[in-house]
Amino acid sequence: MRCYTLFFPGGRVYAGDTEGHLIALALVTHRQGRYSYTLEGSGVAGGGLATVQALLEAVASQLTADFVEAQFHHCPDLARADVFDLTAGPHLHIRLQTP
Repeated sequence: MRCYTLFFPGGRVYAGDTEGHLIALALVTHRQGRYSYTLEGSGVAGGGLATVQALLEAVASQLTADFVEAQFHHCPDLARADVFDLTAGPHLHIRLQTP
């Protein structure tokens, strides 16, 4: 089992792991009161989501531990970027089964 936290400070969903690494995971748009997302790295998309909680849950439902771990290996670690404060925004803790 692998544990992650999904964050949405606005514009993108980010994923953090238990070692303190952080990556951009999905690009998000918000139009006419609805959220849509596209997963970076796979292009999987979804939309029509009315709340941020629904957005985070929809993104989480598309994830596997293998996919997220591959993203952590291929994407830049943003943990030290200090560009935004993730603690103030919505987040969702998830656990993904490893094969």
